[in-house]
Amino acid sequence: MAKYSIVELNIKNGNLLGLDYLSNNERKALELNNAIYIYRGTRSKKVYIGQTIHFTDRHKQHYNGTEEKFNTAGFDKVLVIFSVYFNRSALDDVESQFITYFTADNSKKAGAVSFDNDDVINRTGGNSVNEYVGREDVAFDVILPVWEKELYPRGWVSTPTLDELRAKELVKYSPIKQLTAEQGRLITEIINNPNKNYVINGDAGTGKTVLLTHLVASILKDRPGAKVGVVVQPNWEKTGTNIFKVYRMNSSYLSVTTTTKIITENSRYDVIIVDESHKLSRKYGKQHPSFGQVYNIPGFENCESHLEILQKMGQQIVLMYDVLQAIRPANITREMFRQLTVGYEKKFLHTQFRIQAPKGKNYTSDDYVNGIKYLLYKDTGLLDSHLTNYDPNFNREVFHDKSDDAYFGYVIGKPMHQLIEWVEEDRNFNPEHINRVLSGDFCCETVDRWKQVHGKDPSITHFHEDTMNRRWNSSQENWINSTDDDAEDQIGSVFAVQGIDLNKVGVMIGPDIQVNDKGILFANPDFHDNENNKFTKEEMLDFENQFEFTLFVLNQYYVLLTRGIDGIRLGFWENDAFRKYMEEALDIH
Repeated sequence: MAKYSIVELNIKNGNLLGLDYLSNNERKALELNNAIYIYRGTRSKKVYIGQTIHFTDRHKQHYNGTEEKFNTAGFDKVLVIFSVYFNRSALDDVESQFITYFTADNSKKAGAVSFDNDDVINRTGGNSVNEYVGREDVAFDVILPVWEKELYPRGWVSTPTLDELRAKELVKYSPIKQLTAEQGRLITEIINNPNKNYVINGDAGTGKTVLLTHLVASILKDRPGAKVGVVVQPNWEKTGTNIFKVYRMNSSYLSVTTTTKIITENSRYDVIIVDESHKLSRKYGKQHPSFGQVYNIPGFENCESHLEILQKMGQQIVLMYDVLQAIRPANITREMFRQLTVGYEKKFLHTQFRIQAPKGKNYTSDDYVNGIKYLLYKDTGLLDSHLTNYDPNFNREVFHDKSDDAYFGYVIGKPMHQLIEWVEEDRNFNPEHINRVLSGDFCCETVDRWKQVHGKDPSITHFHEDTMNRRWNSSQENWINSTDDDAEDQIGSVFAVQGIDLNKVGVMIGPDIQVNDKGILFANPDFHDNENNKFTKEEMLDFENQFEFTLFVLNQYYVLLTRGIDGIRLGFWENDAFRKYMEEALDIH
């Protein structure tokens, strides 16, 4: 039996038509019940979404002449949705989800979706997705069937399934979807303390980027006139700009850009928020010249890192940080970061969002992440650091599960064949999934070195396994949305997927990570392809730099191994030693 009911009414000149034909229960519900409502203009295709406890009165308020959108949008229909689940918390949740889904569905029609900006944005700092019992029931019994059985058949939306929408970045990083209590408290604290700087520590997949979009939205609302700079990686610049544009939160006071661009512009900001601040550059020779040219700008000559420059430009600095995701010698060092953030308020995000352990399992997503940390870093000393969350009591069952729907698994022999077959089989059952095979940045006799000129030539391949040949990703920026004919067949590097969510992921681990005679992992530069990831030969004579290089390579694999939402499989390319190391470390028999 349906857990929701819908009343559909026509509108003419602001008046609701057909009220006399409704049952007593329907008329009473329109006057007194909790409801979600969706207005639509048949010709304009515009939509307005809201919630209320008195729809009839709320409709009159919308059409009293003071709301410009209701005077010009040409709304001629409204759907009013009621449900046994609709308490206040559920209303907040359903409203924000419908706004997010409608906006993603209309992403190419700027301004097509409207909502009460003041009400929705004011909630982002306080509401929690865990506040009410039955949230999963609301999603399954109301949101899903209303979209797929009511809205899509009526032609109100163009995407037939929510699964297809959920894969879109506009949904994943929506600045109005509800937050956890932890995220909400952080936003409220940052907003209320404009003179305090923050470091937000979080593992891969703990919602640092989602927190960023909500924080920006809240600042634009609560601090009108504040100039906000949002610093992102190049592969996310277009996405970030589009998110705020599509959700109608773009502002002349907001700049979504990269580090070098914002520094070159050299303006003052009230707030600078940096995503993936572990990748901020330091003064170092082996990187793109543009990263070093900023030190020629007057006033920045004596700075040693981009973070130091940003601190001169912003009144309040908020840094999203993960010590395990620095992947190049040119990245700011841990010690430099520590010194530059003395006096910053340090906060941690704990909830894992990206990785979803299958239902019915005894293990959790946290068990997987802690296990991967143990596998890669158990001999580095980083797990004892206050910079990362680590629980040594993780459930190893996540690595022992041999069932078909296990989250984790690995293959033996012909890794590229088997991993590609695995992700392609999943696409047959889940066409909406974004699946990829990724690889460590290694080279050997069967994996050619990559050159920049290779990017646009699909005839040049790098991975060779029997008769199967594949090339590296053709671009780093927005690779997941590449229109290349062979986009899904390309092998993704860490630089194309850092900060990106995928559904199912195959990861090839190569001989650039090895096991020494003491049973400890180390990175071998002879099998590592990217010269910018390496220290110079002279620098590599220093034991500390050898250790740091090993951490860079381990961090790259950590990034690759934490991309998958629904599952991951490992393959070992000429590296049985690491497979055996993994089996021993994680008690896999």
